[in-house]
Amino acid sequence: MAYNFFMSFFKKLFFAIVFFILLSSSIRNILNYQNALKFYQHYKNSFEKEKEKNQRLKTEILKKTSLSEIEKTIRNHLNLLQPDEVALIIAQPTPSPSPSPTPSLSNFQKWLNLYQGKTD
Repeated sequence: MAYNFFMSFFKKLFFAIVFFILLSSSIRNILNYQNALKFYQHYKNSFEKEKEKNQRLKTEILKKTSLSEIEKTIRNHLNLLQPDEVALIIAQPTPSPSPSPTPSLSNFQKWLNLYQGKTD
C-alpha cells in the first residue's frame, strides 16, 4: 500500500516537473518568437528604405550620365548659351530709402511758437 502511494506520488511529481519544463520552454519560445518577429520587421523596413535609396541613386546616375544633362551642366557653370538662346539678365531690386519722419508739433505748440515769435 505504501509502495503504491509512493509510486503514484512520484508519477504525479514526475508529470508535474515535465509539465513545468514544457510550460517554461513554451513561454521562452513564444518570447523568442516575438523578439525574432520584431527583428524581422525592423530588418524588412531597413531593407525597403535601402532599396528605395538604391533606386533613387541609380536614377540619379542615369540622369547625370546623359549627354544632354552633362551639356546643360557645363553651359550653366560656364554661363554659355546655345546659338538660338537669348539671355535675360534681371537686376536685383535695390531697396528705396524711406523718408525720415519730420517731427510734427501739435496745434497748441504751433500757436505758442507764433505768439512767442519763434520760427522753425
